Amino acid sequence: MSLQGVVAAVLLVSMMLGAGLETNRAALLSVITKSGLLFRALAANFIIVPLVAVLLSRGFRLSDSIATGLLLMAIAPGVPFLVLSGGRQRGGSHEFAIALAFLMPALSTLTIPITAELVLPTGEHPNVPPSYLLSLLIYQLVPLLAGAIMARRLPIVARMLVRPTGSITFAAFVALLTILAPAMIRGAAVIFGTFGLLAMLLTVVLSLAIGWILGGRERSYRRTLAIGTALRNPGVAMLIATARFPGTSVASGVAAYFLIQIIVTMLAGNVFKARS
Repeated sequence: MSLQGVVAAVLLVSMMLGAGLETNRAALLSVITKSGLLFRALAANFIIVPLVAVLLSRGFRLSDSIATGLLLMAIAPGVPFLVLSGGRQRGGSHEFAIALAFLMPALSTLTIPITAELVLPTGEHPNVPPSYLLSLLIYQLVPLLAGAIMARRLPIVARMLVRPTGSITFAAFVALLTILAPAMIRGAAVIFGTFGLLAMLLTVVLSLAIGWILGGRERSYRRTLAIGTALRNPGVAMLIATARFPGTSVASGVAAYFLIQIIVTMLAGNVFKARS
């Protein structure tokens, strides 16, 4: 595995472990019983957002590399920092945020290989081999479950690990951006010279609106689902980009999408917090 792949793997493992460490079993079960809300959340993240991304990438006639970066983010829902970005600090539901941060990464382990073959451009190697499912299980589901088990059986230790795990996640992301900087600079002209950024911005904004609409009548659920739907998992997308598409603008597209979603969700979060 290349240095890029190693750093991306560290980023993904730390993000998934952090999600597990902050999981509360009682809160998770309380939200799971709300079947209608849960169904709408899953439909928004696993069906509607990828479909929106496909339509925009085709509508703007994006190149295969840029479209792949956009679509990789669209098919990878679920981020551990949803608890902070869309929880009670932003006027959302802390319990719902925990449930989404746990369930969506776990389910995406199974859906990403399937969705990738359905939506990625044919020119960008859409066939994900069966062995890739194993790598997703190792890097995503295993640390997620390990963190959840620790939170259940060793809560004191789990609370102690939350902060250092978050620090590792941040450091890994900075390191990955540093490693990818030359490729990002080379790919910047391609991205900024097309409708790629506009397509990414529209995807994020529409994802935010979709989550808000499907969140139901409870405003706290709406806020959490809006942020949770707009935030996609850069760890998974970057891992795929660096492993499967080296030497292309795919990683640059993933990084650009990530920056756009952070800006949009931060602005939306501040609005939600002010109105809560």
